[in-house]
Amino acid sequence: MGAILAPAPMAAVSDEPIPRLMRRFERLDGRLVATVSGTGVVVCLGFIELLRSPLQQLSRVTVELLAVRALLFLGPLLVSLLLLLRDGPLLLGERRSPGGWAPELIASGLLSIVLLLYFMAAVIITASLTLNQGDVVAEVAFLIGQLEPARFAAALARAGLYGAITAAICLQQARRATSGVTAMASRMSRSFLLGLGLLVCLDLLWTITVDPLRMGGR
Repeated sequence: MGAILAPAPMAAVSDEPIPRLMRRFERLDGRLVATVSGTGVVVCLGFIELLRSPLQQLSRVTVELLAVRALLFLGPLLVSLLLLLRDGPLLLGERRSPGGWAPELIASGLLSIVLLLYFMAAVIITASLTLNQGDVVAEVAFLIGQLEPARFAAALARAGLYGAITAAICLQQARRATSGVTAMASRMSRSFLLGLGLLVCLDLLWTITVDPLRMGGR
């Protein structure tokens, strides 16, 4: 009777899909958010500076919009790679059959979407502050209003897809039989290079087939 009423071992409970999802989201900490937001700030400043010199004849609002739209296009790639660098070692330690990958793929996809929201918030605020000549709040609202729903929804979908792809790459690399620090470093390096190459190819395919700068009819 005592054996029946005894709680299940923690390892068995924590290996279920929902606890595995929760464990991944518990890693959405301040350091990761700060890294993604900081990347958004730095890259936005670089884009604005690059655009401002050759496009001096254009208004500051046009420069802001070009920077925000360009970074909305690049954001899914950047946040997915940052998530890969942070969670790659964790996923490389999971030796599971492909049938058990679903919770990790879903978690990585959702995390990438959340991180993209932080990234774009940092980009919009930075663009508004850098070239601000008036009300910052009004300018932030203006930039948000210029992001077409179709363009933004596509960016979120790409972020989710890219996050799942990078997780799948790591889980596939984790199935290699070798172990040890050197093998782990090699698998991490290979995962990053594979992820970078595949995501860049997908972005190139997206550019050729969809032309995101014309999405939304503008």
